[in-house]
Amino acid sequence: MKSQSQMILLLFVGYAFVYLDKTVTGFALLPIEKEFGLSTSQLGLITGVFFLAYSLFQIPAGWLNDRIGYKTMLLLSLSMLRLCAILFGALGASFGLLLLFRFLAGVGHSGYPCSCAKAVVSNFSVEKRTFAQSVLLSSAGLAMTVGPIVAVAALSQLGWHRAFITLGILACVMAGLMLLRVPAPAAPAKEKAHGGASGLWRNPTVLLLFVAIFCVNIPSYGLMSWLPRFLVDGMGMPMTLSGYIFAVGGAGMWCSSLCTGWLVGKYFFGREPRAILVCATLSAAAILGIFYATTALAAGILLFVCEIFLMATFVTLFTLPMKRLPENVMGAAMGFINTGGTLGGFISPIVIGFLLDRSSSYQSTFIFLAASMLCAGVAILPLMRRKTSASVSALN
Repeated sequence: MKSQSQMILLLFVGYAFVYLDKTVTGFALLPIEKEFGLSTSQLGLITGVFFLAYSLFQIPAGWLNDRIGYKTMLLLSLSMLRLCAILFGALGASFGLLLLFRFLAGVGHSGYPCSCAKAVVSNFSVEKRTFAQSVLLSSAGLAMTVGPIVAVAALSQLGWHRAFITLGILACVMAGLMLLRVPAPAAPAKEKAHGGASGLWRNPTVLLLFVAIFCVNIPSYGLMSWLPRFLVDGMGMPMTLSGYIFAVGGAGMWCSSLCTGWLVGKYFFGREPRAILVCATLSAAAILGIFYATTALAAGILLFVCEIFLMATFVTLFTLPMKRLPENVMGAAMGFINTGGTLGGFISPIVIGFLLDRSSSYQSTFIFLAASMLCAGVAILPLMRRKTSASVSALN
């Protein structure tokens, strides 16, 4: 029990660094835009290219995770994250270099989610996996709560160059702790992983989850990338106040992650698709409400509600494979499913940048984000008619 708790704590902190990198980037776009004179489309590319790399390498990272073990992949992922953060801050002297280093950062990030999922499946029983994974995913709430405040302070005091260098150094320390304290897999997964992974793309559960995760990550990363700019430019707020509003949304995300894991595991086992549809609908309504908010207080409350139900949707979706798919293909399965999410992260900021260039109004962007959130709930409806556990044979 002690080793499990220690492992979850370290994975949680590592996950927080992964999310913090994305959060800091969202706020850093403001000074980067001024320094290089970039257009909204170019800013969207800086964020989008990260998710392009994330998407391209999710499946290879998942396969490799099943072959060499989750601990090795965790260390490789964090090591590449720290290197790219340092390079982004130290050598990011042109638009092309910024794109290159964010692309490489996306490659590094790709190995972390599937490795964490594999670690949870390998060390926890089925009934405890939802809560354990939800604890890890709640790190997004921590990063979004603390991250904006830290990001604004770091960008103000250090500038965006040194802020990223500092982030890279801290990630290096985290990788060292994982090397010493995270347990290695009990047995090599090389022989086990080969059998069912090739049939994942034909499994209906996997395909539906791929589509749903794609849709839910469009508003998730769209808000992370562009909401700071909307609050500052669209609503006329100072950056410090926008950071606090962003933090309120992070608090909702954090609370939702922990509560969803407990509620779904205890009361909604086998009825997850219904919970996903309801939460996605409520989140979509709150997203639209943010655009029409006239005060900082209203925007903060609506963002809090939005993140509660958005994260509830995401956690329920992301933990379904742990209950419906066999352990021997978990790394590959999570890599494949999370590719949908990272593709959503790639598409979202680019589409938003395009919409802003075309209309110079944020209304169309919020409609786009809300519609995508609603589609996430609709996409999962066919799973209402399926059994709560997937057979291994369906993957072979």
